[in-house]
Amino acid sequence: MVGNIESRDNPKIKYAIKAADDRTFRRKEGVFFASTSKVVSDMLDFGFEHRMIFVCCDVWEKHKDAMPKENVFIISRRVRDKLSEGKTEDGVYGVFCRRSIQPEKVLESEKLLVLQDVQDPGNMGAIMRTALAFGFENAVVTPGCADVYSRKVIRSSMTASVKMNVIRVDDLASFTADLGERGFCTVASCLEGAGELGEEKISRPVALYIGSEGQGLGRDVIAACKKRVKIPMSEKIESLNAAVSAAILMWELR
Repeated sequence: MVGNIESRDNPKIKYAIKAADDRTFRRKEGVFFASTSKVVSDMLDFGFEHRMIFVCCDVWEKHKDAMPKENVFIISRRVRDKLSEGKTEDGVYGVFCRRSIQPEKVLESEKLLVLQDVQDPGNMGAIMRTALAFGFENAVVTPGCADVYSRKVIRSSMTASVKMNVIRVDDLASFTADLGERGFCTVASCLEGAGELGEEKISRPVALYIGSEGQGLGRDVIAACKKRVKIPMSEKIESLNAAVSAAILMWELR
């Protein structure tokens, strides 16, 4: 059954906006907000359960055949403007349920991506997109990272961030020590005391660590890792963008 929503103050619209804008609300409710027809379609095809889907009246005829039978709402242009974040969005939005992720399953993987305080949503999304492409389906993030369920990260990752199995860890140094006891080769991407990428022998299972754009990995985390690697590059440049560095490292360890 398809409903109609004309008011910007409709409770469903208010719920969707909170899902889009409020990280704490998303976590509490176990939901995330998706924007654009491509992202919504990808979520449906992947099997995510939807709470509600909104389609602007302007584009309803174009998209109606691809829509589920329940909890779909045709919205007015004014409501679309309330939900929209920019001109790149095309009038299709959805609120979806997050998948249940078992931490123990994440830690049974052969390749694990570990991100510390990667704050920029664009970088976070690019890293997640590359990770999924190179077979890193499981990731660990710290509270300082951009939320993998934010609309910006979802969009920039081309939905990879919600398809991956991601768990949050508060004490990364302690967690790294635990990984080492589990047999992981923990690899810190850094400059100080690091061997060049390709020259270090890295065993499986492997956990690759990427730090924040400005600060890199914390010293305590680097100290807890078994290996340190750096990407060989010209002396004319000090470092690479976090997403670019991650892509090179994950390609080498794929």
